[in-house]
Amino acid sequence: MNKLPRLKRTLTHLRSLNILRINSCSARCFSTNKDSEEKSNDSSPSLEFGVEKEVTPTENVKVESETKLSGFARSYDKFSHIDDKKSETPQTFTSLMRNSKFVDLGDPEGKVVTGEVFNVIGNDLYIDFGWKFYCVCRKPLKNEQYYVRGSKVRLRIKDLELSSKFLGAVNDVTLLEADCTLIGLISSPLQMAEQKARTRRP
Repeated sequence: MNKLPRLKRTLTHLRSLNILRINSCSARCFSTNKDSEEKSNDSSPSLEFGVEKEVTPTENVKVESETKLSGFARSYDKFSHIDDKKSETPQTFTSLMRNSKFVDLGDPEGKVVTGEVFNVIGNDLYIDFGWKFYCVCRKPLKNEQYYVRGSKVRLRIKDLELSSKFLGAVNDVTLLEADCTLIGLISSPLQMAEQKARTRRP
């Protein structure tokens, strides 16, 4: 009589470890009713006591989908294939040009864009705003110490390419520069460093 509760305890422990799958037939082994014994004799038992049922491939897929993965297992499954390179068809120049932001911009004259200062010579700021040519703007007097390399600025476009015909020339001669007006500062590495220094002070 004492063996029956022990067996039940071990089976519940094995079930929690997903080692043994229990169905209605295995539960009948513990029942003492004669009706359940007759039913189990009539129907072919799919599980013998302590023996795992053979699972077909379709059932195996269902069992795996039913089992809930832990958070670590789900994240591991998600990020284990992150380095797998997907075969991408190379895009043509026309498709890249058609889907570029500057084509969506329409007529660029008067549009406000964001640029980055990549060089400072004297009071001249060399700003790259993503077009074919960069622009050169004068450093403003207000907060001029923040206009350094890596600063993000706001520009208004006048002309994307400064070019004109000189005396006797047939073709346009370009200065390899764009004409833009500097509106103001968005962010600067010096500003960020000053803010960090203020927050660190007690």
